[in-house]
Amino acid sequence: MKINIKSILHIIMLMVALMTVQGCQKVINVDLNEAAPVIVIDATISDRRGPYAVKISKSGSYFNQPDLPPVSGAVVIINDDTGIKDTLHETAAGIYLTTKIRGIPGHTYWLKVISEGKEYDASSTLSDHVNIDSLAIVKDDSQNIFFGGNDVNETPYEIHCFFNDPPEKNFYRIKVFKNDSINTANYRLYDDQYTNSERIDLRVERNVTGGNTYRIELESLDRKTYIYYHTLDQLLFINPFFGSTPANPTSNLSNGALGYFGTYAASGRMIRTPANMGK
Repeated sequence: MKINIKSILHIIMLMVALMTVQGCQKVINVDLNEAAPVIVIDATISDRRGPYAVKISKSGSYFNQPDLPPVSGAVVIINDDTGIKDTLHETAAGIYLTTKIRGIPGHTYWLKVISEGKEYDASSTLSDHVNIDSLAIVKDDSQNIFFGGNDVNETPYEIHCFFNDPPEKNFYRIKVFKNDSINTANYRLYDDQYTNSERIDLRVERNVTGGNTYRIELESLDRKTYIYYHTLDQLLFINPFFGSTPANPTSNLSNGALGYFGTYAASGRMIRTPANMGK
């Protein structure tokens, strides 16, 4: 085998350079421009019984993201395609509730927010209701080998959700509740690009444990709401240490507002796992 001396020297020089960089650390002050606060609107309407809430706040600085100050005194109006006009009442700082509007599949809704002399608009059409036919506890045969043992169950189990996908284009969001508690990591998005009009079998929870109650919710979303959740999901998995630039999920609101106005039809089912499952 012929040895390339130049390549070896190049590798050695690179290793020395990396060691030098790691050994000589320098504090670098990054001048982050503080962006002007932007209005954030979080509004949804479902086919479940109202009232429905519209939450309005202001975006914070780069270093103060979790604390969003509420916006009071806004004019918030929701109209539907039947002629109903609902002027929302502010029940708490930045929280506005409906009194008239009902979420009905197939109907379109328009949101208007006026705050500090600016108007923000969005629309959404409530999708048709898709029922969960059944839930099933299924043995996960793909996880038969465990290194270090399996402290949860000797045999892993999953929960599968079954439903019939309608013929039109559909978008879904699945939520999993364990004993009425939800983890945002259990949110799942799904579209029927490859399964239109078929019977769907979705694995919605893995490593299911015995003696618990699981509630599965299937939300039928409109396309704009799905895009918002999809871009939000992508941004949450971006690692800023690899050069990613902070961004905002795609919004359907006008005039530069953040957040979204979405509609969805929801169905749900519950399943109880046996206490001695997997033993």
